[in-house]
Amino acid sequence: MNVKTYNNQGGLSHLPQTLREFGERQNKLNAELRRENESLTHQLETLAGHLGDALDRIKALESQLERITALESEQETNIKRFHRCAVDLDKIEQEVGRLKLTAKLNTNAIDRLSKQSSPDENGDT
Repeated sequence: MNVKTYNNQGGLSHLPQTLREFGERQNKLNAELRRENESLTHQLETLAGHLGDALDRIKALESQLERITALESEQETNIKRFHRCAVDLDKIEQEVGRLKLTAKLNTNAIDRLSKQSSPDENGDT
């Protein structure tokens, strides 16, 4: 943008003409500056709106981040609980296996004892 608004033409006879041309160029420059100012003001308003939207999204994301952090903490607690449950379940499975083995051994012992006592009961000794 050319901001020079005055060109010296020399002489007093040209003074009214020079002043008129100066005024016209100045008016034209003022109009251009006003349009540019309005454009910049509009851009500023648009950017302010975008900034407001961005701040709203940031607040929403911060809220979601807090929720995610709480869920992650809860997940860690649940993992610890599940680990304890898994350890207890392993112990129970071992105990059930031991009880099954004991029951089988007892059943086998009872069967042997009953076979040994069967001939005595029948008098076949």
